[in-house]
Amino acid sequence: MGAMSERDDPSTELRTGFLGGANVAVLASVDRRGRAHAAPVWYLYDGGEFTISTGNGSQKHRNVEVNPEVTLVIDSRTVPYYAVMARGRAVVGPPLSAEDRLRMAVRYLGEDLGRRYVERTSGEDAVTIRLRPRKLIEYSGRAGRTVR
Repeated sequence: MGAMSERDDPSTELRTGFLGGANVAVLASVDRRGRAHAAPVWYLYDGGEFTISTGNGSQKHRNVEVNPEVTLVIDSRTVPYYAVMARGRAVVGPPLSAEDRLRMAVRYLGEDLGRRYVERTSGEDAVTIRLRPRKLIEYSGRAGRTVR
């Protein structure tokens, strides 16, 4: 019997659905002095890539500029526990498009609050942090397993 590919793995559908949900993630990064920083973030997940919006000059932004190696943890804190840890090299890019800002806000806040949030924060100076993980580790109530 040959090795099972990720495409054949039954947990792939669960993982993809979970990552597509409105989960608050934690982005872990390291500053120029080697000090860890972890912050809750909203994200979009499309085509295997995570996109996070943050303020231009925020601690997250500054850390990724000096050390792009990050870990993003997306977890469910209710039983059954489940988590995906995405590790890789992040890149800083331009702010989200107006369409993606609205999509993210509505995803996390609902239609009405999401639209009001976007209107209220439209003038903010932001950048994106994009992560296409080189390694995914999945935890589902037992020791984590590398899935990619």
